This record gives sequence, structure tokens and C-alpha cells, in this order.
Amino acid sequence: MTLDDLPPAVFTVMEDSEDFNPEYAEGSPMDHSKVLDTYVKDNFTEEQLKGLKVPKYFYEIEFEKPGGLVMPIIVEYTFADGTSERITYPVQVWRKNDKVVRKVMASDKEITNILVDPDLETADIDTIK
Repeated sequence: MTLDDLPPAVFTVMEDSEDFNPEYAEGSPMDHSKVLDTYVKDNFTEEQLKGLKVPKYFYEIEFEKPGGLVMPIIVEYTFADGTSERITYPVQVWRKNDKVVRKVMASDKEITNILVDPDLETADIDTIK
């Protein structure tokens, strides 16, 4: 990968660098950056934009590992319209934090129930006593 292959990004420049522009030291960073809307219009065609959907709901879900075993997370999300969706998060989600994992779920439908390990497949803890 070369520098030209990278997408536009925010970067910092030291004041003593030849790339430093003194105008950028004045005012707010927002004064010198593109607004997201402008960026999208400049970088995507009308056909690409027509296919984009903006979800109505965003959820941040926190999963804990009470039993201590490293297992995949099998989750069944039930929505307000009665439909459900199962997602299996692989065991690698526990790499960065051994106690808690957070996932963001974006959806067009409202979630009414979240059930972890609906078929009792994982061996982490005994939930039935």
C-alpha cells in the first residue's frame, strides 16, 4: 500500500515542519476541515448515495464473561415487529478485554429483547439451577 492508496484522514503537523500552514493555527479545526456532507457529496456518486440507508436505532450492548471461559457470544435479538436475528460474535472478541465486550448494533427496527446463548450451547456458566 502506498500513501496515495490511503483515504483522506486527519493528521497532525509540527509547527516547525515545512508542511505547516500558519493559517491553520488560527480559529477552530472545523473552520479548516470539510463537513461530512461535503465529503460524501465529493466522494460518492448519486447511484452510490441512493443505496445508502441510515438506521433509525443504535444500541450499545455490553457483554460480560461471568464464568471466565473464553467462548463465542451467541445472541438473539428480537425486534418490535416480532422478527428475530441471531448473531454469533467469534471468540476473538475477548482479545482486548477479558471481562467486558461492547458491541454497537444499528437497526431499522426497535429491539425489544436480547437473549444471550438462546440454545444453551456455550459452556461458560450453568444458567439453569
